[in-house]
Amino acid sequence: MTRSDMIKEWLQSISFREITLSVDLLACVYIGYFYVSNVLGATAEQLASASWLSGLLLYVIIYSVILMVASYVLLAFASDNELNQPLDVREKQISLVGYKYTAYILQVGICVAIFQYQIEAQELMPAEVQVPYLPLHIMVGAFIIAEIVNYATQLYKGRTGNIYE
Repeated sequence: MTRSDMIKEWLQSISFREITLSVDLLACVYIGYFYVSNVLGATAEQLASASWLSGLLLYVIIYSVILMVASYVLLAFASDNELNQPLDVREKQISLVGYKYTAYILQVGICVAIFQYQIEAQELMPAEVQVPYLPLHIMVGAFIIAEIVNYATQLYKGRTGNIYE
């Protein structure tokens, strides 16, 4: 079997729901990469600037909206009205499992951000070691990681069928 035959076979075996989740997963990974690369590439002055951070968050929101709308439009053209079909019972259960892990990650992220804020407010760390707006970065990171885990979990559970494990 040639490589092109294997790719064709794999494309025929994948469902439209898996394609939709894969596109959303790739969009979230790109947004996470964009955010992390900008934060890691920023200077100390940029990290301390509220206007720079607000601009970065605005770009993240704009890119998120553009990528999600573009993916929805492309998938709507590619589908045979499958986007408007309600989820079946199995897909709803898989979606709930993905949301369960999302909730866990968000709860941990918010708790860590609050803990970090308290450390900064109580001045327990020296000022030269502190990262400005670190609690906000923790929360944004938790949101991005939660979305990536949500889509990846749904893809994994949908492909393997291990819904209840």
